[in-house]
Amino acid sequence: MEENLVYQEDQKIKYTLRESKYCPECNGPTSFGWCVTCETNFMKGRFPYWSSGNKDVDELIRHTQLNSSQTCDYLEWIPFEAFDMVKYIGSGGFSSIYSALWMEGPRLVWGEGLQEWTRTGPIKVALKRLDNSTNITGSYVNQIKTHHKCIQSVSLAETFGITRDPTSNYMIVMKYYENGNLYQYLDRSNGILSWKDIIDILWEIAEGLEKIHSEGKVHKNVHGGNLLVDEKDVTDTRVSDVGLYGPCYYHETNQIYGVLPYIAPEILRGENYNTASDIYSF
Repeated sequence: MEENLVYQEDQKIKYTLRESKYCPECNGPTSFGWCVTCETNFMKGRFPYWSSGNKDVDELIRHTQLNSSQTCDYLEWIPFEAFDMVKYIGSGGFSSIYSALWMEGPRLVWGEGLQEWTRTGPIKVALKRLDNSTNITGSYVNQIKTHHKCIQSVSLAETFGITRDPTSNYMIVMKYYENGNLYQYLDRSNGILSWKDIIDILWEIAEGLEKIHSEGKVHKNVHGGNLLVDEKDVTDTRVSDVGLYGPCYYHETNQIYGVLPYIAPEILRGENYNTASDIYSF
C-alpha cells in the first residue's frame, strides 16, 4: 500500500499515514488513521494502570480519552519521572511555568510496520504548574472538562496531558513555544513586525477565539500573556489558558481575575462574561 508523508504542523514531526480509510484491526472507519473504536478500547484498557491521585482529575483525563476522535484531542496522565531537564522559567497569576524534556513524547507517529500509533521520542514541553493545586477543587477540574474540546483544538495552544510534581501540585503539559508569550515576542523584536506578521498574529488569535465561541464557551482572560508565539517558517500564535480561569484551589463565581486594561467595562460593572467581553480584550 502506498504511503503518504504527512507533517504534523505544530511539532513538525514526520510520520506515515495509510491511504486506507478503514482500520486493519476492526475494519471500522478511521479519521487520518485514527480508529475511534480501537483507540478508545486501548485507552480504556489502561485505566486500571494509572491514577493522578485525584478522582476528579482521573475523570477529566478519562473523559477526554473516551471522547477522542484523533491523535491530538485527548489528555493523558504523564508520570513526572517521564520528564528530564526540568527548568523554572517564571510565574504569574496562579501558576508557574517550567520547561522540560519529555523523553517518550506524545503518541503522534503512525508506525507502518507495527500498524499502530507510537511515540515521537524526546520533545521539549512546557509544564504549567497550577499553584496550590494539592487542594484543587472539583469545580475547577470541571471547568477544564467543559472546555476540553477547545483546549484540544488545533487553533489553540497544544496540550498533551497532566502530571504531578514532587510537591504534589498538578501541572498541565503543553507544547513549548520557543518565542514565549506575545509580550516577550514583541520585546525581542523591539516592537518591529512586518505587516504580514501582524496580520498572521491577529488572524490566528481571532481563529482561536472563534473556536472557543463556536463551542459555546468564553475565555474570560485574553491578554498578551496568554497568547503564545512560535516562529519557524511562519509566525504561529495560539490562545492558551482556556478553562484555566482563576485559582484552582478556590472557586468564587462572582470574582473577577485578569489584567485590568483587558477587562471589559461591563464585567467591572458586575455583568457576566460573554463573547463580546472576549472581543473587547482582543
